[in-house]
Amino acid sequence: MTSEPIEAPEISKPQPTLRDMVMLDIPFAAKAAPEGNQVALLTRTTNWNDNQYERLCYIHDLTTGVTSPLTRTGYVFQMEWLDKDTLILRWTGPDYDDKPQIWLYERLLGQAWQVTHHRTGVDWFAPFAGGVLFLASHPEREKRKPRTSRFGRYTHFEHDDSTSALYYIGFEELRQYQAQLRAATEDEADKLTLPIIELSRLLPQPLSIRRAIPSPAGDAIYLNCWPRDDLVYYHETSSYAIRLDAPAALAEYLRREQEKQAAKASAAKATEEDEGENGADEEENKDEGKGEDEDENKETQADVSYLGELIQLPLPRDATITEVSPDGRQLLLSYQARDNKMYTQTDLWTVDAATALQAPDAETLLAAMANISAALDEEVMDVTWTSSGIIGSYVDSTRIRLARFGVDGQVTSLDLGDLYAAWVEFNVSKSGRLAFIGANSHAYPDAYIVDLTPEGLPGQPRKISDFGRAVADWDLGTAETIRWTSKDGVEIEGVLRKPSNFDPQKQYPLLFIVHGGPSWFSPEYWFCDDNWGYYPAAQFLHKEFLIVEPNYRGSIGRGQAFMELNVDNLGVGDLWDVESAIDHLDRLGWIDTERVGCMGWSQGGYISAFAGLHSKRFKAVSVGAGISDWYTYHISNDIPSFTLDYLSSSPFRDRELYLKTSPISNLADASTPMLIQHGSEDRRVPLSNALELYRGLQEMGVPVELFIFPGMGHPITRPRENHAILHQNLTWFSHYLLGEELQLE
Repeated sequence: MTSEPIEAPEISKPQPTLRDMVMLDIPFAAKAAPEGNQVALLTRTTNWNDNQYERLCYIHDLTTGVTSPLTRTGYVFQMEWLDKDTLILRWTGPDYDDKPQIWLYERLLGQAWQVTHHRTGVDWFAPFAGGVLFLASHPEREKRKPRTSRFGRYTHFEHDDSTSALYYIGFEELRQYQAQLRAATEDEADKLTLPIIELSRLLPQPLSIRRAIPSPAGDAIYLNCWPRDDLVYYHETSSYAIRLDAPAALAEYLRREQEKQAAKASAAKATEEDEGENGADEEENKDEGKGEDEDENKETQADVSYLGELIQLPLPRDATITEVSPDGRQLLLSYQARDNKMYTQTDLWTVDAATALQAPDAETLLAAMANISAALDEEVMDVTWTSSGIIGSYVDSTRIRLARFGVDGQVTSLDLGDLYAAWVEFNVSKSGRLAFIGANSHAYPDAYIVDLTPEGLPGQPRKISDFGRAVADWDLGTAETIRWTSKDGVEIEGVLRKPSNFDPQKQYPLLFIVHGGPSWFSPEYWFCDDNWGYYPAAQFLHKEFLIVEPNYRGSIGRGQAFMELNVDNLGVGDLWDVESAIDHLDRLGWIDTERVGCMGWSQGGYISAFAGLHSKRFKAVSVGAGISDWYTYHISNDIPSFTLDYLSSSPFRDRELYLKTSPISNLADASTPMLIQHGSEDRRVPLSNALELYRGLQEMGVPVELFIFPGMGHPITRPRENHAILHQNLTWFSHYLLGEELQLE
């Protein structure tokens, strides 16, 4: 077969440009108010002028059908309803502050009330007991002043104490404080105390608080912690319960602070030097208030007992608390019963809260736990426990489904018609209203609501947004799930994308777009993540390519046995799966086997690099943030346990399997042109991997181009840079597979 350029098809519908793709608005979340007819929507929009993505909040009124913007600028990270017409946001604010704070919209009207001014920004929040809980970095611990003043700045690699802290602030107390602040003189204002308490002072030592789960009963908070922030500690989880009366604890804190102020006012002049030394810190931190100043309140553990009672739960190794039942009497846990390998599915377990709090050891607690998701044989991606029951999302083949999990272990998939969840996240309100972003093979993602019955079964989905109108006239081809048999007899699934004018009598150039993970999947949706900022599927289809997105061995959605088929066989088995897809489509007579390319990001980049260096069946490949050598990756990334699990050993003890499964090991036989794209600050797959591939291919005389994106980590998160990645991939494969001019700049 020849490699002559083929003409673009004549398609009547307008074709989107690469910039059109980057500029598309994308709905990411929907949350229905606990009562009433309001639904909050989060939408990512593109600010091309400032080269940043913004996430805006909209309110949809189910009665009128009107959607109105609540925020117009900035980035909303999180939204939670306080009641039917009060919404709380974790938001950068209208000025796009890089340290998001908590803002509250009362009655969804007027200017937002900024609840926090935390110097390090807020990482997470949840409404709780007439106020709000939030996680943030402790301002004083983050500065590490005692160490810095003596030795300068450095990091004790994987040994620095965590700076994470958990706070509670009361809304009514904050209103009173702000009213007093407005009426106070400057001296009087310095003596006021912000109504905020640090609940994490109850912990036995500084811990990395990974998640806080408030009980809906309002009397307890559950914490999952690591010893430190580094990912190497993720197997060392400890879990705690804080039983408390938050408003009473806050009142006691304020009373104590008032006593301190009274004592200061009547103190002798001898104390003024100490006050002056602390005064500089107070002036610097007055926005945060005295509740956040470690130097001000060096109280002993006994002194902070008024905050609540801390109880450590003896959970089995790696088990974590996920949800609390609506009445606060049961806990939902995530736990890997078989082992704690990265490729082992996590199941959902229930246990009585009182039993968990009183259990003397992990063995006793485990005996009281009940596995409620074993029948599914899939990883539950997101889960919530409301009056409608336990609802979770999971991947089934090439789609995301929702299911209800009974405490008896019965799993019932929710029938949403021809709709599937576009993302694994969803929301169920207290009144039983399910809100999610839905999509399928012919519909752009849009927001939907469904009212659940008391048994947790869905009614008819109702569409409440129309983001799809932006692409209604575009020709985006078709998407379908296909299956083929790999080299070792394993059935592999994938998504086949075809031009809308597909002719089975023609032979098309073929491209693979390989998902990351490996424990992830490619969905049979009209649009998926890669289309917006990495791989221009629509433009490839317009040029009459066929596209296969393989769910290679190790992908989720096919059960535990399939998920671990790549253990000790990374790259090798993946290449079997990709090459067998070429054979399958060739037998159908649909492809030109002389014009095949492969691209992908992260694990998909690794598989593309492996294909380009270990196979002669690819005309060109593109490697996005991919691994060059498992040894290079192991010694420099932030999750070294990945290779320990998937390759079953350390490279310092056994290098053989690391060599066999590394792309770079076959460098001497390299000939496939390779495009490499990488973020300069990538810690997950460090830049050294890209440099190793680039230098090696240069040495061998193989065409190679490397593009490094300054300031970017593992994902690329700026629109112009995403535009560049789309453009580079389009011209790379158009050149090597269609014979077009290469125009990388």
